[in-house]
Amino acid sequence: MNTQPIGFIDSGVGGLTVVKEALRQLPNENVVFLGDQARLPYGPRPAAQVRAFTWQMVNFLLQQQIKMLVIACNTATAAALPDIRQKLNIPVVGVIVPGSRAAIKATSTNHIGVIGTEGTVKSNAYADTIHGKAAHIKVTSLAAPKFVPLVESNEMTSPVAKRVVAETLQPLLHQGIDTLVMGCTHYPLLRPLTQNVMGDDVTLIDSGAETVSEVSMLLDYFDIAAGPKTQATRVFYTTGNAKMFDVIAGNWLGLKVNAQHVTIDAEATDHLPAAAPQTVVIASKNAGKVKELAAMFEADGLSVKSLADFPDLPTVPETGETFEENARLKADGYASALELPVVADDSGLMVDALDGAPGVFSARYAGRGHNDAANNAKLIANLAEVAPEQRTATFHTTLVFAKPNDPDHDLVVNGEVKGQITGVPEGDNGFGYDPYFFLPALGKTMAQLTSSEKNQVSHRGNAMRALEKQWQQWFTGKEDAHETRRSE
Repeated sequence: MNTQPIGFIDSGVGGLTVVKEALRQLPNENVVFLGDQARLPYGPRPAAQVRAFTWQMVNFLLQQQIKMLVIACNTATAAALPDIRQKLNIPVVGVIVPGSRAAIKATSTNHIGVIGTEGTVKSNAYADTIHGKAAHIKVTSLAAPKFVPLVESNEMTSPVAKRVVAETLQPLLHQGIDTLVMGCTHYPLLRPLTQNVMGDDVTLIDSGAETVSEVSMLLDYFDIAAGPKTQATRVFYTTGNAKMFDVIAGNWLGLKVNAQHVTIDAEATDHLPAAAPQTVVIASKNAGKVKELAAMFEADGLSVKSLADFPDLPTVPETGETFEENARLKADGYASALELPVVADDSGLMVDALDGAPGVFSARYAGRGHNDAANNAKLIANLAEVAPEQRTATFHTTLVFAKPNDPDHDLVVNGEVKGQITGVPEGDNGFGYDPYFFLPALGKTMAQLTSSEKNQVSHRGNAMRALEKQWQQWFTGKEDAHETRRSE
């Protein structure tokens, strides 16, 4: 599972037609969109300038840790896709090839029309792509430069729009065209008017909608799709008027949109070499524990190390009286020593009949230097006079994510699972107190569960899920800087 967002870029709001289809086909995916409204239209601009502007949008979104880029702009696709695809190490999808493929499939007269911006039409991108796949098909292209301003000014249903669409499409009528590619992602917002002018016998191809099917395929191919339980986020940026963007986007997407205005003029106009991945340290030498946490961070492009990678690092003493105190001591101590962000945990068993013991002393319940067998033997001995139904217990984990020298802003999350202590150990797929910790709802001890089953119910699994929901926002600093983050 990869929860990084898919990035979408466009010269304005037209790319929202692609986003709308993405929300329909890929509801679990996080989405981040940037519209360069301050510099539209792209269509009349020289290809070199469009390429430079596109790279500035790309470099802005790369800072949002996107896992895939969708160039939801035909003009930008024609000018910059090959260059961007060659230089980035994430999948990059344009809108021209999917639209061309759909048009070839739809036509029966072998005469396809293409409407686009001046830049797209001048590039012959659609004609070249279609002929590359089906040389016998006739392609008639027409620039429709007035369509984009209609959409950006939210005039899609006005009398002016009806007149402009009718006048613009006049040259395509009565030519035997049975398929028309809307070769600009703004144009589907004028679809009803376009269909009315062209007639019901002409199939309109939404290149943006076709693109999302390719995005879906690539997510599966590269195994980077978000999981089914992902709480998807939708983030919108515009270089133009955020309030106008919110109106258009809200109406089109059926969502409450709160776009952020950004300036990208200072971004690089070409590819920047990727910075070394940020490193997170897991404060443990337990390979299994490190592997579980590493998977979450590595999916978002971070490098993960453990205490085993720092053999000369002094051990931070666990002198706290609570799980949180011990986890904080380790996280803050190692973060300060290494000058790196650190995740630390403290876990243990709390038995109600023993007033919460062993608690923070779970690993050394029978004394320092003793093993799991000794700890379990002491536990069962101390419960000898306690009735089975009164042997209720809780496994608890506290995870603390700390940045160097900033203990006041640690991210703290907790996870628990409740059960009972049995008198006879069952199962061999666990360690510590697992063979004695019985889960009534499952009818098994923790040690009788498979690794997958255990992760779904365990205290550590619950804590990790709580951490997964919050750590990215906390890590990037997009939170109240005066409040320690907590989750139960």
